[in-house]
Amino acid sequence: MDKLSDEMLVAQFQTGRQDAFDVLMARYKQRIYAYLLRSVKNYEDAEELTIEVFIKIYRALGTWQPRAKFTTWIYKIAHNLSVDHYRSKSRRATSYLDDENLVIDEPASTDMRSNPEHVVLEQDRHRIIHEAIGQLSPNQRSVFVMSRYNCLQIREIAEIMGMAEGTVKIHLHRAVKKLKVILQPMWDNNEI
Repeated sequence: MDKLSDEMLVAQFQTGRQDAFDVLMARYKQRIYAYLLRSVKNYEDAEELTIEVFIKIYRALGTWQPRAKFTTWIYKIAHNLSVDHYRSKSRRATSYLDDENLVIDEPASTDMRSNPEHVVLEQDRHRIIHEAIGQLSPNQRSVFVMSRYNCLQIREIAEIMGMAEGTVKIHLHRAVKKLKVILQPMWDNNEI
């Protein structure tokens, strides 16, 4: 069942096979969680929102029609929930996160000859990059993360975010340009 396409799994779920949903959830849970973590910058909130995404998917899957790719649909749900979460947080005007202590797990080197110094330098590099991404506008950050970390295409991002492809390209271009400006001094000093 793991080798079936998303659409085939949805069709099986719609015919009553509950285990098809389990396969879909296992396939996308980590990706959605990572996307939400980068969006909301809080482990607990990202975990809760991930659960909420899959609850929404489960409830809507029985009537889902493939008007777009399945991945586009679930990322749109995740994006909308992160936007709603951001709006509710800004309304409350209280912050529950300590950005300085937030470290997103990035792929670490699997080279067995790595020494602890390289591991620490790599973790520091990821922290610096994460902080730079945090300085982007919400739209720039979302577009950048979906493009570079989630490997989504421009048209998929446009559909998820409900904007024109040209607007997505502009946000991505501005995000990359701003990151270059932010990270260049550190690059020149060999800090990253």
